[in-house]
Amino acid sequence: MIKKNDILLIFQTFFMFFCLSLASQEIHTGYCGTEVPDNFFETENNNKENFEYYLAEYYSKIQSKSSTAITNVPAKIHIITDTNGATNITESQILDEINEANTFLANSFLEITVCEDTNYIANNNLYDFDISDDQGELYANNQPNIMNLYFVESINQGNVAGYTYFPQNSQYYDVIVMDNQATTNSISSTLIHEFGHHFVLLHTHGTSNEPGSTDEYVNGINCATAGDRFCDTPADPLINGSNVSYVNCMYTGNATDALGQIYEPDTSNIMSYSPDVCTDFFSQEQYAMMYAGYHVFRGTYYKCPSFNVDFDYEKTLNCDNSMTVDFTDSSVGAISWEWDVNGDDIIDYTTQNPTHIFNQPNTYDVALTISNGESDITKVFPQILNYNSTDFETSVVNLKLFVVDINENTWEFKNSVGDVLYSGGPYSETNEYNYEFDISDGDCYSFIIYDSAGNGLANTSWTVGGGSEFYELTTENGSIIQFNNDFGFEELTLINNQSMSLNEINFNNQVDLYPNPSDDYIKIRYQNILPNSYKIFDLNGRLINSKIINNEDDLEINVGSFERGLYFISISSGENTDNLKFLVK
Repeated sequence: MIKKNDILLIFQTFFMFFCLSLASQEIHTGYCGTEVPDNFFETENNNKENFEYYLAEYYSKIQSKSSTAITNVPAKIHIITDTNGATNITESQILDEINEANTFLANSFLEITVCEDTNYIANNNLYDFDISDDQGELYANNQPNIMNLYFVESINQGNVAGYTYFPQNSQYYDVIVMDNQATTNSISSTLIHEFGHHFVLLHTHGTSNEPGSTDEYVNGINCATAGDRFCDTPADPLINGSNVSYVNCMYTGNATDALGQIYEPDTSNIMSYSPDVCTDFFSQEQYAMMYAGYHVFRGTYYKCPSFNVDFDYEKTLNCDNSMTVDFTDSSVGAISWEWDVNGDDIIDYTTQNPTHIFNQPNTYDVALTISNGESDITKVFPQILNYNSTDFETSVVNLKLFVVDINENTWEFKNSVGDVLYSGGPYSETNEYNYEFDISDGDCYSFIIYDSAGNGLANTSWTVGGGSEFYELTTENGSIIQFNNDFGFEELTLINNQSMSLNEINFNNQVDLYPNPSDDYIKIRYQNILPNSYKIFDLNGRLINSKIINNEDDLEINVGSFERGLYFISISSGENTDNLKFLVK
């Protein structure tokens, strides 16, 4: 998508590259003109929580706190030939370019993997492709649920090097179309540039390709909301071959931003319009966004029909603070399996359907690699498994239940032999309900809540109770046992009421945050021992806030003045430290 790589010599001194990148059906000739769809930022905002989730997952990966396995992105190659079957590109040349692109994408924990045999299409009309006239005919060859890579002899009479689309609501746009010469040129970075857009990266100069339209300030004060929305890429006034040297890649322009500061762009960034000979770099925030962009959008359905990774699982919580998970492989085309069931990059099982017992309450990635005897593919399922400690020391369990949808919810509280000690519901009125359960030391109790509609406690009332449905279980001193409002048809919580030593209490002193996300305050919740202190960092690792915790009041943190986005909090409790994340909306 970057530039047309046939260099035209004009008056022996002036060079111009031609290309096109589309995020809509509008055509642009000359320099790349990625048109951001009108609803792009609305779509991004609607998926903001998912984006923040996967951005946090990415940074956990680079800190080796979760699985660093690379997820394979399936792609189908389509080569357009003339009616005699002739073409100026080979499958080998395409694979070489994909392999080069994968050296970059590995930093986003992604890898383009070619799926099945190449599809050769003999068609003179599509061989010299015109976007306006031939698009429908070309896309009729799309394979569903996969990235479709088309290679044609020319696009728009050679004025276009390649293009793709930002994620749309239709698989019709799951394509990248490449000019053959732009693919095979030894210095071209067109294909990896296209992958960047496919995984929702903007150009470094922002959303418009009009000269002078860049809205990002040189000093970076609006970097998160202007330009390419990244703060580790400097403001770009729309650099190109007219203001960047082909010899030393130095920016020679003197454009200034709205504050009068002279731009100092990065001419090496692959998502810029800098000459191909200069571009060989993505920033860390760009790598993070490609990881998140793939998993939020196309990663939810991309899969090779004859060879793909998937599994089902059933988990059982146990009163000894463990969780048993039965994994059932549902992959296609596999003859061997490698399971990393806890995200530590160590293979735990090579059987098809393993069972694993987790002994440490935590959140876990699962990575499954399968082989068909000729090749391997891997898919990582980030934070798919989680469970909390079941150990609590209390003589009372308190239940607070806020119901909006009437006649849907019931619950039971049982002892270890299955006797129902307490029960409630269904509820005929929207209201808050409170209960107290007396329990004995040394027994394991089960709380099961049911929702006949299958939507958990998902409704909201702003007239009665002032908020969303939820249920909350707490100990006699107010420590949170469980809080949820999204559990489908039913949810089980185990409460193992055991007298614990101080070391056991420290080990089981789990903490969490509520509400999360939030727009005004968050509260640190703990099980047994009041934490000592906390520190809050932004996505770039900058310390935003810190506090010594002296009493319960110090657990409430005002985040109303924080910018919207993802933050990390490090909570110290004795010798233990819990690192959590929260979203300010």
